[in-house]
Amino acid sequence: MIKVAAVVALALSAAAADAQAPRVAVIRVSEIFNKLESTVRATAETNARKAEIDKDSRMVTYKELYADLELRKKALEENPPKIDAETRKRLAREYAVKLQEAKSLLEDFEGFRADRMREIETDAVEGMKQRLAVIQSTAEQMAKQEGYDWVLDASGNTNTGLPLLLYAKKAHDLTDRVLASLGPAQASPTTPSPAPAPAPSSRPSPSPRPTPKSQAPN
Repeated sequence: MIKVAAVVALALSAAAADAQAPRVAVIRVSEIFNKLESTVRATAETNARKAEIDKDSRMVTYKELYADLELRKKALEENPPKIDAETRKRLAREYAVKLQEAKSLLEDFEGFRADRMREIETDAVEGMKQRLAVIQSTAEQMAKQEGYDWVLDASGNTNTGLPLLLYAKKAHDLTDRVLASLGPAQASPTTPSPAPAPAPSSRPSPSPRPTPKSQAPN
């Protein structure tokens, strides 16, 4: 009789423990974020705004000046020279003036580019935060409706390179359902429209600053 009572008590204890165990689900936030149409659209718009940087008049003028300086330098370095000494002096002076003009123009463009880059990065981060907030609120609502105690992000890695969540049952993965509930037409609250030229951009790699190979001979 005592043994039977012990078995019953053990079974009841196990049942109570099971009843009290928290319900846990997982969600792959990065996968949802990357698949949202709003993210795809925001990325395309951001890239378009960055591409506009090369259309800025300062960069266009700089490239023209650089090409002209290259031709002038080549003429000054010809050996034997095809121009007389006086002409070489005049061309050397003109070259120096245009070289300084090109350097000043490039410095001005770089300042403009840095300001616009900060602007576009701010817009991109703000849009990202708001899309993540939508994902979080959707997952939270679903978890509350279905009685989950915890919802963990299964997309992150630890500093060892291993996934933060090493194991989870597929049945408790809410990723596809959250993505489906958001839908492909989920809007990006702060995705900015492409700005008219000049627009913010990443740092393009302009042509190297032109520098004279040597001082033109007297």
